[in-house]
This record gives sequence, C-alpha cells and structure tokens, in this order.
Amino acid sequence: MVDLRWMLQQTAGATVSQGKSDMADTALPATATATANKATAEEILDTFPELRDVADDTLRETVVEIWQEVLNESGWQSVGDVPKHPYKVPASVKLVEHTRSTTQMAVAVAEVVERVQGIPFDRDLLIAAANLHDVSKLLEFEPSEKGGRASRFGHLIQHGFYGAHKMWNKGLPLEMVHNVIVHTATSKYVPQTWEAVIVHYVDMLDSSALNLLHGVPATIKD
Repeated sequence: MVDLRWMLQQTAGATVSQGKSDMADTALPATATATANKATAEEILDTFPELRDVADDTLRETVVEIWQEVLNESGWQSVGDVPKHPYKVPASVKLVEHTRSTTQMAVAVAEVVERVQGIPFDRDLLIAAANLHDVSKLLEFEPSEKGGRASRFGHLIQHGFYGAHKMWNKGLPLEMVHNVIVHTATSKYVPQTWEAVIVHYVDMLDSSALNLLHGVPATIKD
C-alpha cells in the first residue's frame, strides 16, 4: 500500500511556485485520531442527503467516515465552511452546494441515458464517487480572512489524489477510486467507465456554470 505521508514528507521541503501570493507554508495534514469528530455521521448525512440513497450500508458508512476523517485532518471546523474554489469564484460559493449539484446531475444523466439508450449504471458507485470527487479540497484549501486560500498541500499534491488515496485505503472498489482520480482535467488519465465519464462532465458543467456566473471564462476541453 502506498504510504502517502512518506511521499508528502519527501516533498515538504520542496520549493513551491508562488503563483498565489498568499499561499501559507503550513504543516502536513494530521492523521485522523480517536479524538472526537468535528462532525457526526448524521451531520454528514444531513449535509449530503444524497448519500441516504446509497443502498449499501457499508459503502454509505465508509463515505461518511472519509468526510469525517478529512475534516478532522483539515483546518476547517465544518464542511459547510469550505469554498468551492476561492481563486475562481467568491469564497461564498461553497463546496457543499457544488458537490450536491454534481451528485444530483450525475444521477439524473445516468437515469436519462438508461431510460432512452438502455445503458445501465451502478447507482451506489455513482453517488459515492460524485459525492467524494472533491473531498480533497478540505486539505487543498485552508481558512483565511477572505474565506479560503490554497494550502501548501494543495500546491504540492494533485487535486483529487488524496480523496482517492483515502478511498483506496478503505478498500473501496478500484472503479470508484478511478472515478475520483479522473474527474479532474489535471489528471493525465481519462475516464474509462461510464460512471467516471458522467462525473467528469457534470462536474465540469456545474463548475463552468458557476464560473460564467461570476465572470470567469469557460475553459471546457475534450
């Protein structure tokens, strides 16, 4: 099993591009401990009610645990405080709403294609992957006076990787891990499953809509 913390320690002293002037030189995320969670399982489910549609109890509980652990490792006190992307849209645009929109659109697209084209999909896998696609942003961004900024972690580790790492370590299916890895255009891999294709494009759709709303040009690529 890959030891991500060892990898991070090797890169912690690296020189980082100063593309964003207010980047903080912070410590690496702490490993989740037995201390009290910042959010209960029920609070995570209330934040992301789409997870209640996951039929597999173990999968649902594992997804909730990942949110709890990453929140504990982060500088945020609540998932609801985390911005979607403070360098593209205002920090008032939150990750929770983007995650929920992406998840709901993913299911809607899959249902239409299944009904019209007869192409089936794995509902549990799709909901779980869509819900976790941006969980790593809890570490890629950190609190600031302006509502959020890029962390050192976010500058050193590719977007999406840490979420996939948590999923892999918890024994979630390879296809689900793949989905989170390839949802972002920063990945050199492209989606190879139907569920991954859906998440990739609906994430881009919601992000592009928010960017255009706030005056950021769309950069949609194949």
